[in-house]
Amino acid sequence: MDVLIIIILMAVVTYLPRLIPMYFFNVGKIPAKLKLFFSFIPYAALGALILPGSINAINGKPIVSILGITCAAVIAWFNSNIIITVFLTIAAVYLMLLTGL
Repeated sequence: MDVLIIIILMAVVTYLPRLIPMYFFNVGKIPAKLKLFFSFIPYAALGALILPGSINAINGKPIVSILGITCAAVIAWFNSNIIITVFLTIAAVYLMLLTGL
């Protein structure tokens, strides 16, 4: 029973920060520049979460990790399909490891 109460309280605590702004902001009245700023937040948060772990992804070979990140950035710049980007980056890192980099 305690677990159920904890789950319900966690749901409430998670939902409230999403619900409260709806009562204070009218989506039609938010300035365009602020909407643009908010649109970049998910990318910044994702980068902050993933990038530090990516640099240390291959033990003892930070150069391969950095080249893999660079490869992923270049592929993503020219290709909008995330699955293709991930597969090509994995292939590039695999080839770098095979060559002994």
